[in-house]
Amino acid sequence: MIFDLRHHMRVYEQLFGSVERVTELIMQTNWEDGSTPREYWMNTPDHLYVIANTFNLCVVFLARSQSTTVLPLVSNIDGPSGMIFVGLIEELQHFIQLRLIDGCPLPTLHVQWEYHRDMRVSG
Repeated sequence: MIFDLRHHMRVYEQLFGSVERVTELIMQTNWEDGSTPREYWMNTPDHLYVIANTFNLCVVFLARSQSTTVLPLVSNIDGPSGMIFVGLIEELQHFIQLRLIDGCPLPTLHVQWEYHRDMRVSG
């Protein structure tokens, strides 16, 4: 994810509004030593785009307060290679991977998609 943030800095700068926010995400993602302290935990919605772009996935995020679907802005020409479903237990600020039944309704696309889809670039 750090490589993707650095490699597509311009895309993320446009998406998140500043180089400082991208740098903050790089620092927040940079943890490799044992149990992850809270300051390195994933947050939303910014990390959803990083996950979608890094792994070329459609990310479906479900929470009581906000649910959204995020498509990669940086991917190969064939589009996303799959889907991942992420749920948030808000009381614990804990993310879990979900398995949803086939054909279930999905949340709408993230509000920024309409604005940023035109900057979509090939990996």
